[in-house]
Amino acid sequence: MKKTKLYIKTLGGFGILCNGKEITLGRNRASKYIQLVARVFTAGADGVMKEDLQDDIYSEDLNVKSNLNNSMNNLIYQFRKVAEKAGIPGGNLIAFADGMYKADPDIDANTDTVEFLKYINNAKKASKEADKANYYRKAFDIYKGDFLPELNELYWISKKSEDLRTVYEECVDYLADYYMNNGDYENMAHVFHNAAEIDPDCEWQVGEINAYRLMKDYRKAYSLYEDMIRYYAEELGITPTENMQRCYQDLQDAAFSGKSGEEDEAAGENSLKSGLIADEEEEGGPYECLFPEMSASYHILSRNMERHGLTVFLLLLTIADYEGKEIRQEEKAERRMEALRDAINDTLRHGDAFCRFSRTQYLVLLTGTGVEECMLVHRRLQDKLKDLAGPRATLNYRIISYADMTAEGEHE
Repeated sequence: MKKTKLYIKTLGGFGILCNGKEITLGRNRASKYIQLVARVFTAGADGVMKEDLQDDIYSEDLNVKSNLNNSMNNLIYQFRKVAEKAGIPGGNLIAFADGMYKADPDIDANTDTVEFLKYINNAKKASKEADKANYYRKAFDIYKGDFLPELNELYWISKKSEDLRTVYEECVDYLADYYMNNGDYENMAHVFHNAAEIDPDCEWQVGEINAYRLMKDYRKAYSLYEDMIRYYAEELGITPTENMQRCYQDLQDAAFSGKSGEEDEAAGENSLKSGLIADEEEEGGPYECLFPEMSASYHILSRNMERHGLTVFLLLLTIADYEGKEIRQEEKAERRMEALRDAINDTLRHGDAFCRFSRTQYLVLLTGTGVEECMLVHRRLQDKLKDLAGPRATLNYRIISYADMTAEGEHE
């Protein structure tokens, strides 16, 4: 008789595949069923002791502490009926023998957590760097996120999640160093990108930016840097860390280091000298910069201007459709933003500065002006934008403070 094949997913979220088909457990006691399956099957061939299983599943359940044995037997009995109803033949997943709970011998079971740790252990035992990297890469590809994040408030789950996360971080660090030392910057970028997708709060983006810097793809590197700084400011409410600032300085140094002759010409498309970030020689136009530079410029200028009784204004410009609503279509929004960039370059003064602030917004720094002048600037930009993008192009604006720029969540 052919064995039932099960695959238990626990990393990044819970799931069960039975003979290749995803199944769903009952809702009433889903939390306990998930814990039962996860605790037994992530223990692998060794299984889990009865007392440990009871303590973990019922650690938060004070009502059943006095009769753990009956509670566990009832849970397994009910789970067997739920599993069969969900599509698992017979519903027999768990066997008990010699004081241990294990996967039933009549099923062919595997879990992502067991696979992940198997490849990690193989990597640690491997003597050749290429073999070690190959095992680490297989483990890396399996890890999709925290262990059972939907139940992370439970102690045993949060503890296991933390242990697995530590191993994953070691895996990322090893692979990143391996790819960097071997000049494989594309895979280095891939590793950091996937790690940042799983946890955007761990500064993995810095590694990805450094990978694109090493590839001399400065356009991509600066774009990622802007996204990272904006995320940390908007979502976490923090300024760039030392690590981020160092990353930015390395990027600046590389982009402006300069080359000569044909080498400079070949790199022109990627170089900042091609006009990606700023070209101060462009007929006295405004200075285009990144958000960190805008932030620093604002602080310096406001202090200096205040001494002379002058003002510094931040103008938040938002593109919109003819009804004044947000443009949701990506390609249309990008075309309109390009037109707005051209309008800003054509309209503003040499002493002004601007940066892209979000998918549909630019931030403009105006010096020595008043509210009326800000309104005039907006009208001139609106007229220029209509010339470039058509009469239905609309430009909303708002005069904001630096506190608005960093604290409010109006922008995307």
